[in-house]
Amino acid sequence: MTTGSTSNTQPQGTPEKEEIWSTILSTVASSRMVPTKRVLVLGDSSSGKSTLIHFLKNDPGPQAVQTDSDHVPATSFGVNNNYVPLPVESLDDDTTSTLALGYNVIDVQDEENEAIARLGVYQLGLSATEYLPLLKFALGTDTLADSCVIIILDWTRPWAFLESLQRWIHVLQHRIDEICKDGTAGESWSKGKAVVDELREKVENYLQTYTEPVAVNPLNMTASTSTGSVPSTPNTATSTSFPNTTTSATPLVTTTTSADQVTLPLSKGTLTNNLGVPIIIVCCKSDSVDMLDQTMDYKDEHFDFIQQMLRCVCMKYGAALFYTSTRQPYTFHNLRQYLLHRLLTTPTKTYPFNMKAQVIERDIVLVPSGWDSWGKLKVLREGFDCEAVNDGWDADMDAVTDRQQPGAHGSRGIYEEVVSDPSSKDQPLSTIPPPVTCEEEQAFLDRHYETLKHVSDTPSRKGTGSGARPSVVGPIISPSSDVDFTRLGENNKLRDSAAEKLMK
Repeated sequence: MTTGSTSNTQPQGTPEKEEIWSTILSTVASSRMVPTKRVLVLGDSSSGKSTLIHFLKNDPGPQAVQTDSDHVPATSFGVNNNYVPLPVESLDDDTTSTLALGYNVIDVQDEENEAIARLGVYQLGLSATEYLPLLKFALGTDTLADSCVIIILDWTRPWAFLESLQRWIHVLQHRIDEICKDGTAGESWSKGKAVVDELREKVENYLQTYTEPVAVNPLNMTASTSTGSVPSTPNTATSTSFPNTTTSATPLVTTTTSADQVTLPLSKGTLTNNLGVPIIIVCCKSDSVDMLDQTMDYKDEHFDFIQQMLRCVCMKYGAALFYTSTRQPYTFHNLRQYLLHRLLTTPTKTYPFNMKAQVIERDIVLVPSGWDSWGKLKVLREGFDCEAVNDGWDADMDAVTDRQQPGAHGSRGIYEEVVSDPSSKDQPLSTIPPPVTCEEEQAFLDRHYETLKHVSDTPSRKGTGSGARPSVVGPIISPSSDVDFTRLGENNKLRDSAAEKLMK
């Protein structure tokens, strides 16, 4: 009886133990789950996509801040700031892939080398129609909320900025329209459209509640202007670390609190085209501005105009603008920090971006989403017509959607009139010298007839035996001897005597 009762109780205890272990394992797994985010990189061939992905994987660290003791602060995630620019030949093989849809995985770690997030980076090979169906693997209805889009422009070809930007935004718009049609249950509602509408409200709220960060530490307080600023990077080595699960973020001074934020209306020209996904416009190879200055005679007016055009377009989509350069690797660090800020910030945990806008230095421009306005654009250089560019962009995008060439009066036409392609045969009229109209031969002779007739009637100079006559265009310069004689003569007698000697 005892044996029978024992055998009956063992099967009943085994499921209970398995259930306990399953509960423990599931609890631990959920607590240690690493969030996964997606980044879609769009850009033309050889525009700098591989270099950007390389620096996203290998954080070069912030800009070195020299102190009296020449101490260099540590960088985020425990990466030292003793960085040497890496040549393109040394890039990882996976980042230089030329696949139709490339994929890379980036683990974001804290100072203890603990993974706090994982980024799946997709890069589309070309903007051709045949490549567009591949975007469903990068941006989907269920993953759009955890995604960010980076559009890369190439500073070695600044005249193609707007053409490339319009083409890639059209690709992104095409994918968002497809998501809106996903799960259609009727003519006016679909699952995808509901997701996109919710994300559009999220993007709008982010821009409305944006406040420029200011460090609390008095030693780190820096003057902020409406046209430029400097990084609010603390001087201590420990305070530059990226916030993780155990350390608190650097406190920021804001005008509102998270519990009671004041929602301000968007300024004119801001977020008129809301795609519902964070967008970052990155202009790679910004060190090429020196080459453009030296070899193509680009002036400050050109660089300011390019920046104003890009910022005006970024405002329409609520996008951020970054200039990056391998000569200044910290520009990639700033981009990386902003990307993590947009992807990892949640209502319960913030990953603040402690860099202020910078629009003064022409090769390290940094404009976060929500900071810019038409007023700040006009401060950079007067005479820029924001409204004309805004309306011209919409006209250009309508033409691109209809597969037509944008008109000359659109934003692209305005841009390419100032920043022209040197290899293009159709140069703007402003660069062609005005034609010179030659006077007719008979009109020229008639105008000089009286002068020529007077010369023909003038006798030759006496005593010289020369038949030379004075020039029509004016008297010939006198010899130095005549000038000397004139200056030596103090009275008429000396001058007459000198003339008589010459006549003899």
